[in-house]
Amino acid sequence: MARYIVKVQPRPTDRVYIKFSDSQEKEYLIQGDTTIELSETPKEITVRQERTWRRIFRSWRCMYVTITSLDSEKELYFPVFRGIDSAGLTIKEDSAKLPHDDTSEERKESLSKNRKFQETIHQHEKDPVPEAVPMMARRNIVVEKPSQKSSTSNIFLSFLLGIISIFPEQLHFTHKPGLPGFVKGGNFFDLPRELWFEFGKIFTLVRNAVKIEAETIFRRLWNFCRKWKKIDDIRNVFWFPSKKAAYISQNWKNDGFFGHLFLNGCNPIMIKRYTEDQQKIPMETLEKVYPDIKENIQNGSIYVVDYGILDDRGDILKKTPQFLAAPIVLLLQTEEELKPIAIQLIQKPGEDNPVFTPQDNKAWLLAKIWVRNSDFNYHELVSHLLRTHLMAEIFFIASYDMADRHPLSRILRATGRYTLPINITARNTLINKGGFFEEYTAMGNEHWEVLKKATEKITYESLCLPDNVKQRGIDKLKNFHYRDDGMDIWEALYKFVRGVVNRCYKDDEDIQKDPELQEMVMFIYNYGFLQKSDCPSSLKTREEAIKYITMIMFTCSAQHAAVNHGQYDIYAWMPNGPTTMRKPPPKNKEVTEKDIMDTLPDITTTLEAMKVASFLSQVPNDFVPLGEYPEEVAYESHMRDPLMEFKSTLKGIGEKIRKRSACQEFPYEYLDPAGMENSITI
Repeated sequence: MARYIVKVQPRPTDRVYIKFSDSQEKEYLIQGDTTIELSETPKEITVRQERTWRRIFRSWRCMYVTITSLDSEKELYFPVFRGIDSAGLTIKEDSAKLPHDDTSEERKESLSKNRKFQETIHQHEKDPVPEAVPMMARRNIVVEKPSQKSSTSNIFLSFLLGIISIFPEQLHFTHKPGLPGFVKGGNFFDLPRELWFEFGKIFTLVRNAVKIEAETIFRRLWNFCRKWKKIDDIRNVFWFPSKKAAYISQNWKNDGFFGHLFLNGCNPIMIKRYTEDQQKIPMETLEKVYPDIKENIQNGSIYVVDYGILDDRGDILKKTPQFLAAPIVLLLQTEEELKPIAIQLIQKPGEDNPVFTPQDNKAWLLAKIWVRNSDFNYHELVSHLLRTHLMAEIFFIASYDMADRHPLSRILRATGRYTLPINITARNTLINKGGFFEEYTAMGNEHWEVLKKATEKITYESLCLPDNVKQRGIDKLKNFHYRDDGMDIWEALYKFVRGVVNRCYKDDEDIQKDPELQEMVMFIYNYGFLQKSDCPSSLKTREEAIKYITMIMFTCSAQHAAVNHGQYDIYAWMPNGPTTMRKPPPKNKEVTEKDIMDTLPDITTTLEAMKVASFLSQVPNDFVPLGEYPEEVAYESHMRDPLMEFKSTLKGIGEKIRKRSACQEFPYEYLDPAGMENSITI
């Protein structure tokens, strides 16, 4: 016989009895911490409340029961989370288990159900994946065919149709060459029921779309037959601004604020330290204006933002021409601020490709507007769509290689809540043929080519913030709140995941012999990282697993919040983020305000851009903040203590951010944990 201590939470005020799987009909009265003797370790318990006439219509809610061995100090955990009445309720021991600890029929049924989900998106039929891919991770990949043009040019009507209508194309897992795989066709109703938008989410999307469309109609009517002649005329459509958008409309010309946006705007992942081997702007040109430029480069004071990935994109000719540059921006870190000192709008130097500096008056302003246009296009396609939405989709699909009972799947599924339906809907409306990106941005229908170039540059380390900061040489930049807040959240996530992993896996060998975890990593390697040699195809140690899971969680929560939440703030004032340009980059420095207005997008394009930015920045009403999990997950034995500490750490990070923000004219709050979700839901 072995002795055990039984604890029931919350402690019952009435008499509660527990019967164990080895004790036949014998029941034990539980009063406080109760010591009992059993012949074998219990795997199943029955909990009931004392039967009295007063409790016929009343139950007591039990959270969980723990049974701790006095001999080995091993704790067994029985999650309950439901009302207990006099009839009794049978509960099995802690349901989250690794594959080698669980050969139950329930696990087999869970894996079978997940396989059916994968079959829904056709991952298990004919497989054209290269022969080099191991059989354990091969999937059916449907080669992408040109999609039909949307039947409506109205982006928001199209978006609503994407939510509620049945598209003729069947849902399938698509692998465009050079891009991460994704689910395309149909709509979210083709997914398993548990992955649909809930009614409240649909209602919020429709309500927000109707509200924003009404605002846009009023703007159109007010500006009917008007044309912009000067920059200040843009205020005729600048209604309903956020506080930050209003601030930008007053300060967007300021060089210091222009530099600040590379650190704390929507796209803080571009800037890096400038070194001599990166030079694309002729040094002799720079030295004419800045004699000490070489010294500043050597001491690490010069930083660069290079949009070379946008180079060689053909200019799109539609009803009106649309142009896009691939600028290079040099910035100087001073004691007070990060200031732009030079802009070259075309990658290759030449006589008709001037280097603009702050001494160039209106030509300098136009050059900065060109940079903001490039930044918008890079941000939306690469930093936002590719590096968060598309990668998160692969992470979520891969998690279905794990059974529902797998302890890590319960964390990873939370990082994918609503990600598939929001991505499917967006692909049917915003990035489809005839959608917003094709009609109203300088990318036109070439955005897929830019995405391919960007996918080539995705590495595992580029998605791990500490490694990314080191690679870019940006650890010394001042007032870089995205970096600082992001590192705090990364460390909090890492510590949380470490607590969970070390409780689930007793050593590195446990990691290596977990086929479900290894299958997930292999899937991501094949269809997310596209078999790049510097990306993991398996995990060998607990530390490797901790970093990998942290990367997934950070991408789906903090990184998406950083690139998504500020879209309306940053882009509502159109000159700060024009989606396209109507004239090519200037070939000389003779620029007037008329040249600027002729280059900026027209009213129609501006209104469409404001509409989309506003819609994508809305906070959902069924918001689930980072660190919140269902009770049956949060109170599992391996989750309770790490999660409690994680929530406390996140609370401290939020308090620090809010304290800092109170002293800032343009506060950076996009990484406040209280304002970010576990997953990508918009």
